[in-house]
Amino acid sequence: MRGFLLVTLSLFIFQSVLGQLSVAPSNNGQKNTYLYINDDLLFVKNDLRLGKNPAQGKESSIYLRSGAQLIQGEEQNKPNSGDGSISVFSEGSTNAYDYNYWSSPVIDPANGLFGISLLHSPVSEINSRPAHLTNALNGSANPLTISTSWIYTFNGNSYSQWNLVGGNTIIPPGYGFTMKGTEGHDPTTINGRENNPGNAQRYDFRGRPISGRIEIPTARDVYILVGNPYPSTFDLSLFLLENSGTGTLNTTCYGYLPRRNVTTGIAYFWDSKENGTSHYLEDYVGGYGAFSPVDPCTDGIYEPPVLKKINGTEEGKGKDFNRRFLPIGQGFMVQGAETGNIIFKNSHRKARSEEKEPGTGTASITEKKHTHLENNTVLPRIQLKVSVNDQYERNLSVAFWNEATKGIDAGMDAEAFQLAPTDAGWLHGENSFVIDVRPFNISEEIPLFLQVKAQLSKVTFSQGNFENTSVNELFIVDTQTNDYFSIKKEPLTLELQPGTYHGRFKIAFAEKIPQEELPTIFFEDEAVPEKFSVVQNNHLGELQIISNDQFPVKAIGIFDLQGKRLLYRTSFDNKRSVEISTRLWSNGLYLVKVMSMDNKRVIKKISVYNNNF
Repeated sequence: MRGFLLVTLSLFIFQSVLGQLSVAPSNNGQKNTYLYINDDLLFVKNDLRLGKNPAQGKESSIYLRSGAQLIQGEEQNKPNSGDGSISVFSEGSTNAYDYNYWSSPVIDPANGLFGISLLHSPVSEINSRPAHLTNALNGSANPLTISTSWIYTFNGNSYSQWNLVGGNTIIPPGYGFTMKGTEGHDPTTINGRENNPGNAQRYDFRGRPISGRIEIPTARDVYILVGNPYPSTFDLSLFLLENSGTGTLNTTCYGYLPRRNVTTGIAYFWDSKENGTSHYLEDYVGGYGAFSPVDPCTDGIYEPPVLKKINGTEEGKGKDFNRRFLPIGQGFMVQGAETGNIIFKNSHRKARSEEKEPGTGTASITEKKHTHLENNTVLPRIQLKVSVNDQYERNLSVAFWNEATKGIDAGMDAEAFQLAPTDAGWLHGENSFVIDVRPFNISEEIPLFLQVKAQLSKVTFSQGNFENTSVNELFIVDTQTNDYFSIKKEPLTLELQPGTYHGRFKIAFAEKIPQEELPTIFFEDEAVPEKFSVVQNNHLGELQIISNDQFPVKAIGIFDLQGKRLLYRTSFDNKRSVEISTRLWSNGLYLVKVMSMDNKRVIKKISVYNNNF
């Protein structure tokens, strides 16, 4: 395909020195002239000048197909021009009763704004016809008919601030909009996919491609529906971190990034129960998942929402996605932190390919041969699952990052967008957070937000995914009774009356040993120090235990100086030397107790010092 692309480019005015590209009809405007890019990348350093082709349905100058993308230079300062357009496909994932949140990669060449009149229905690889618009409640797949009753933008903090756009062409670049899907089936097949195989309508966005700097004003606590404004994939983490926090962020993959404190640095994504059957607000079943970027050299963290009706009835959990790289057309919510302008830039565009998520009808991002890939750091992370009455589940993540604090950090800690009547989270002040990012301290106990509003609720805590962490245990601590309940092997279920239980329950990574037990743990008459060599290697970030005779290690216990047991293991496969990672431990003193197979014990104090992970 690359050979075809280069040959095609040679047919047009291509000024490689300036990095500009012009595509216009030939033979005095009587013959169609266009670029067709399939599963590849078109990079133009500066601006585009596109001329409209004469053939009806084939007016576009550039066609992006099968995940192809258009990227323009980071320093581009002259806007794209001409009456021509690009054509790019994007697929929804809902039926006629459910919403997707969109953002257009194109604008009307006449007024520089977007409206759904720019959406087309594909007929062939390059031929499309304009979609029909209707004020009826339901749209249809064949012929493509879009209901104008559900086209809204949002800028505010109350339900009344949804703004009906309808069929008007008035949406500025960078803003998102809602649109319901269609009913029916369109079997027209292009590039191996039907236009609508069922609840997954394909749209052809046709218009002048958006590029360059975009500014959207915001204010404190205001929510705005925005989205990927470019005809390429979009680095959401980079965008969020540059538009949140203060000072300069030092990264391993982007260098130094200046930050602007205009958003909280968290993106919220609407998700809903599949195959809805009603347009009444009280029947909608959905919610907002939260994405925390943490650092642009990681994939960040996404926690799906609890799906619920507006009256509070819960009906399950949303779908999980990798949200760092957004596909073309994806919309999301952000919350303002201070008065200022949210800025989109060409540097947020990334050469990634789009791949459909199996069974969802939406796009995710996968690595591609033409992609420049960073060596991403895998976030050390644990997940707590909280199930309520066996009806729905709230997932909560804790990630460990040295640059974080125990307080609320922009672009890291994610507050829940909405709460269910009975709900749990990480407690910050009186608020519930679904993602908490902090430095790792194995001795720390993290308080939980927990509210119960039902008559009697059965709340079940269980262990979720653990990633890249040396944490071996997860406990629920009841601070009223000082009981530690391990949920590593089996969940803990509590029956709670209505009320708030903020801070009563905490999670811990190690069990605190009662003071009365300390003498039997730390002091043994039969201790033989020469039995093992116990060495803390801070350069390698590991504890090294080596037998000085033929007896292998039977058991190892590690405690802090307050008596909290941080680790206890008994299975070493008859090894005479053992290495235990201490890279994620807090700096400080620890007590190590080692037992040999003949029950001889060694107790030694070690000092752990870690510069970073």
